[in-house]
Amino acid sequence: MVYCKHCGKEFASEEITYCPSCGKSQLQSVTQSVVVTQNKNPGTAVLIALIAGFFGFQGIGHMYIGKTGKGIGLLILGWALAITMVLSIIGGVIPLFIILGIVIFAYWIWQAYDVNKSTKYYNEYLMQNGKGPW
Repeated sequence: MVYCKHCGKEFASEEITYCPSCGKSQLQSVTQSVVVTQNKNPGTAVLIALIAGFFGFQGIGHMYIGKTGKGIGLLILGWALAITMVLSIIGGVIPLFIILGIVIFAYWIWQAYDVNKSTKYYNEYLMQNGKGPW
């Protein structure tokens, strides 16, 4: 004997797809788990990148969008440039100090641009695939 999964009524055949008593399907239903991932705001990512980068923490915007490895790499590179710049002024090498100042400024702007571009890519990928790219 077979029992209805919904109403518990007993019926004779296992090949019945609908319960003769309640009319509900006896087929196995497939459940899906849905992972909800939110879009990242490009404006917020850029603002984080600019503010944190101004204080010497380049890469924090990348960490906000989930690119932690790249964010840490950018942070370490920014610190290495800053330390080299400080050592150049202590050593009295003014031209190197000026060049590194320009490089650090360009690096600060570039990492904010890159996080904006990466955030837009993240959101497009999320819309097409239902999950984040990284």
